[in-house]
Amino acid sequence: MEDILDQISKVKRDKLGTDIPILIFRVLRHYTNVYASDLLGEKASNILFINAGKALGEALGQRLYDEDINKYLENISKFVEDEKIGILKITHLDDNKLVVQLDECITCAGMDNIGKRICFFEVGLVAGLVENYLGKRVLAQETKCNANGEGTCEVTVNFG
Repeated sequence: MEDILDQISKVKRDKLGTDIPILIFRVLRHYTNVYASDLLGEKASNILFINAGKALGEALGQRLYDEDINKYLENISKFVEDEKIGILKITHLDDNKLVVQLDECITCAGMDNIGKRICFFEVGLVAGLVENYLGKRVLAQETKCNANGEGTCEVTVNFG
């Protein structure tokens, strides 16, 4: 069976290519969140985005895996930037915790301060990547967000 990344990455758009404007991405994301919140409640909607990101992170983690943690993180950072999700920077790594900064975040870079953190997909993505590498569950949370007026997005993962 073909893996989900292979399936969803097949694109036949000879003239238009594979890129879409951030505006379209954000509209789809916003209205998916609005309708999911209406149907399931806001917390359930956030969990939906976290789980989607986590599923992608786990699949990517298998594809990008390298025993050398620094090489693995380099592979991930390159993928995130190549796919225009953002610019991923490792700001802290020790035996118990990883902190990554996501500049130019696809979800919220340039948005006005709306007073809350909204990058649930990105939190799930980072959690899935770390869980794949460590082979165990971790606790990840967004600790900064452009949409909360904090100037960057940041995900903190506790695993120790």
